[in-house]
Amino acid sequence: MKSLIVWEKWVDPFGDDMDEAKWTDYNNDIQDLADDSDDDDTMEEPLPHIIRNTKPIKVIASPMGLIPYNEHTASGKIFNFWLGHTNFNISKKIESMIEQCDGVEILDIFTRYRFRIAIGKCFNDSETMKLINDKLYSALESYYD
Repeated sequence: MKSLIVWEKWVDPFGDDMDEAKWTDYNNDIQDLADDSDDDDTMEEPLPHIIRNTKPIKVIASPMGLIPYNEHTASGKIFNFWLGHTNFNISKKIESMIEQCDGVEILDIFTRYRFRIAIGKCFNDSETMKLINDKLYSALESYYD
């Protein structure tokens, strides 16, 4: 069987709906409260700020605590991720060969046949993927000969 790597653009599981992650406009909420209040001067303590009609805020659990998920923290917007699907085992040697290729910024091994890389912004996607293909095909060919 001939060794094969199939490349697929990684899709962020959180999606591209970053508008849902926007914070509520605090000033508009304060104005809404002012409009709803009655003119009774007998109140001694102000009402607490109540946020109404807010959308849920997406967060990411990290070692540093919960981080709001927005356009500045979305990994799909920060990194150029690609999935590699193989028909051969991704051994420690294969992992090391991928990591050493120019342009590979991040390498995650998901299963024995699937990995994800992030290609650095200063590198060409197709050139980096071709380099990985050539290195691995050459190594695997000599291994099976």
